[in-house]
Amino acid sequence: MTPLLLLVNGSLIAGIYALAKLAAAGGVSAPGMLAWQLLFAAPVLGAVAAWRGQAPLRLDRASLRYAAVAGGLGITAPNLLTFAALTHVPAGLIGVIGALSPLFTYAIVLVLRIERPHAWRAAGIGLGLAGVMAVLLPRGALPADASSLPWALAAIGTPLLLAAGNVFRTRAWPAGLAPLSAASLMLALQAVLVVPAVAWSGALRLPSLALASTDLALLGAGVLTSLFYLSAFELQRRAGAVAVGQLGYVITAASLVIGTLAFDERYPATTLLAIGAVLAGVMLVQRTTPTPPTRRSAPCQECPT
Repeated sequence: MTPLLLLVNGSLIAGIYALAKLAAAGGVSAPGMLAWQLLFAAPVLGAVAAWRGQAPLRLDRASLRYAAVAGGLGITAPNLLTFAALTHVPAGLIGVIGALSPLFTYAIVLVLRIERPHAWRAAGIGLGLAGVMAVLLPRGALPADASSLPWALAAIGTPLLLAAGNVFRTRAWPAGLAPLSAASLMLALQAVLVVPAVAWSGALRLPSLALASTDLALLGAGVLTSLFYLSAFELQRRAGAVAVGQLGYVITAASLVIGTLAFDERYPATTLLAIGAVLAGVMLVQRTTPTPPTRRSAPCQECPT
């Protein structure tokens, strides 16, 4: 069951990236895309949490602070950056860059002196970063437009933000807060903060009854986002954080496949070798890095909205 859930979760994230790229081509901005996803997915996840008796009823200051910071680091900030970069960067490469999250997580752990340095893990970080630079700097996998390179480099901020969220969730998880409760609270709080601001700016885009390609992309993204959070919770419940850590490999592979099929993205052999270096670096870090314990298992640690 766990391999199937990994495949489903990774494919859902890659599908969200593809639909976000389609919506952006139809004029939907990054804030508008994020606001729509939150507006769609937050009620769905809240309803499921209530049905399972895990609605976040205890809204004390610690839980709200946790949800605000964890949601900002793990949902709002990285997704705004990802959706903005998708307008300029191939969807497949966004999936590759996202796989760096475990590497950055370990780097932050080292900086904060939560763990001691380990030679193999350090080698994994170096190999992963070298692979990403080999993908981006020769420009072979990027569009000819010179403006794509800064966006590709900026997209590296996404796994960095997710990594910071990983460490924060591990260190600040409130006692007694169930994973599904935390996930629904994070989505609801981000929706309350983001949707009104985006609507006030005029960037909120809702699907119309015309059901043009952009409308279908928005509806599909909302559905996939809801399914992702529900399936990610099930994966976390069944397999734990160690298995969830393998999600980056599936996201990378699924993003490359979808990018090739849906957007006719093509990558030279050198890019494929560099992607292999990224995945090998992640493997070195994850195979030798036990997941730090939390009071309760946190929601999926590789969870862009």
